[in-house]
Amino acid sequence: MRVKELADLTGTTVRTVRYYHQIGLLPVPAERGSVRDYGMAHLARLLRIRWLVDSGVPLASARAMLEEQADDPDDLDVIRTDLAVTLAGVDERIEQLGRQRDQLIRLLRTTAEGGPVSPLPRAVHRMYERLIARAEDDDVVAMIIAERQVVEFACYSGELPPMVVQLAERLTEQQLELILPLFAEFRDLDREMGSLSEAELGRRVDEMAEHAVEFVASLGLTLDEAMALLEQASLNSSEYVGYATTELFPKALQERFQQAMEAGLRQQDSLPAERKGAQL
Repeated sequence: MRVKELADLTGTTVRTVRYYHQIGLLPVPAERGSVRDYGMAHLARLLRIRWLVDSGVPLASARAMLEEQADDPDDLDVIRTDLAVTLAGVDERIEQLGRQRDQLIRLLRTTAEGGPVSPLPRAVHRMYERLIARAEDDDVVAMIIAERQVVEFACYSGELPPMVVQLAERLTEQQLELILPLFAEFRDLDREMGSLSEAELGRRVDEMAEHAVEFVASLGLTLDEAMALLEQASLNSSEYVGYATTELFPKALQERFQQAMEAGLRQQDSLPAERKGAQL
């Protein structure tokens, strides 16, 4: 048979058949007259090649599997290993496709509700829009947008913790007003970082931590929930530090801010209910 017939029978192309010849995966047939004449052996081998490739087996591994040295246990071990590695790769792709499918479903749901073309949950996107609308300084607006980009970046690799979305959905106007000063303090620290002494930097960071604790305390979280939220924020800042507003902090100050917040949250948890209310 001609090469075009062989390609059609196996669901591939003439170009692919010639490529398999080039890499030595498919033997080149003898010529009859001036035309290559493919036989049933070529058809059988090409079908096996296509079956392996369609199963996800790399061409380099397919070559060993096609040698049919079933009597050699060492070769069988290699084939089994190649198949196991290939299966693991297929499983990983299936998992990735599953995540992509979930993201598309969330995006369809968000856009159907009039939300943005973004992996951000609508409530979280709306929270940042509300903050931007209240900000009166361009640098503060830029910091809010940068923070939103960090969270959006995180959403590309997975969902936000449900607690974060739930908090965004029920943020009050008063709680939003507690958040804005934090961005302003980030702005001021950015402007003055080079002129402040180490002691003054530490004092400013401690003040920012106090204000952050005040906001977190207003959310009505348990200590465990607040600490989990703080830990998640810390992980995101570390992983996406190139985009985060916390890039303004040297590592030592980031650690100080984290420790001051933890101490403040634990102190809030130990206060009687009436004293907590008086501090908010």
